[in-house]
Amino acid sequence: MAETDSPRILIIRLSALGDAILTLPLLCALREKYPGAHITWLAEPVAAQILAGHPCLDQLLTVRKGWLKRPGEILAIRRKLQDAKFDIVFDVQGLTKSAAAGWLSGAPRRITFARGQARELAPNLATELVTPRQTHVVRRYLELGQAVDIYSPSIEFRLPIDEQARSEVSAIRREMDRARNFAVLNPGAGWFSKTWMPQRFADVAKHLSDKYQLPSLVTWGNEKEADWAEEIAQMSHGAAAVAPKLSLSQLKELYRGANLFVGCDTGPLHLAAAVETPCIALFGVTPIELCRPLGPHQKVVQAYYQPLTSRQRARAGNEAMRAISTSMVIEAIESLFEPQSREAA
Repeated sequence: MAETDSPRILIIRLSALGDAILTLPLLCALREKYPGAHITWLAEPVAAQILAGHPCLDQLLTVRKGWLKRPGEILAIRRKLQDAKFDIVFDVQGLTKSAAAGWLSGAPRRITFARGQARELAPNLATELVTPRQTHVVRRYLELGQAVDIYSPSIEFRLPIDEQARSEVSAIRREMDRARNFAVLNPGAGWFSKTWMPQRFADVAKHLSDKYQLPSLVTWGNEKEADWAEEIAQMSHGAAAVAPKLSLSQLKELYRGANLFVGCDTGPLHLAAAVETPCIALFGVTPIELCRPLGPHQKVVQAYYQPLTSRQRARAGNEAMRAISTSMVIEAIESLFEPQSREAA
């Protein structure tokens, strides 16, 4: 393929909200490299919610989860991708389901990771393999850009403000007496092994209220997390209140307006960090160096790392998270809020 300043590029990162957010710096780097490119992203519906309206994207295509098991959907996505005549595919996910979409596109350049980072059939369906050298997933994803001569780009997320969602969130905050300064607590996670205890979240909320006059809102994503949120609010004796059910766009704007986010290693944490909200990230079964929030106002708390395979993490208990004490989290908060006084001490 002849080199062009305006290639038609397809990014494939189908699922996992957090991983989609962590792929955004690659999107931004590609837009910087190719201002005239046509850039499309293929995603499943949940990840697509946070990508909609991104200033670096020209087109967002969605495909249902499990599409590769449905012949009709395979034919439909093949037709749609081939009609787009992509020049380059970046398969960031590196699994059979993402690689198959890239292969169906017919793009002459299909770039993914070498085997190890990419799995299943992904390396076999690509035309170019990149061996990652970096540890953090954001920098690993950015290494795919080396295939088009992108080296050491700045790390940007550029999540746009959703004015309607921001207005809706402002109304909710006024109703809940959180119109000015407030913190967000997010107790949920995709795996139980990544969760912390409601009582300790409540203790953090009381500390934020007592010492900093900072009330908390507790966000949640499913009914189990809603129950945890209610527990936290009750045990906090008024320091925390339960947020209503929010869309991802509303969560993004709620987090953008918060003074602090405290939560586990999951999608909402990376969403809060991407809009530059100071975060206290609680890690147990995830290596800190792999996906810690990046930036000067982000703190990670980990008592010890519990090394498990992905399959084991999905079924494990939360012993490593239980080892994180309330005082450890409070110390991290104070290192954010009172850095000068701590340095003087």
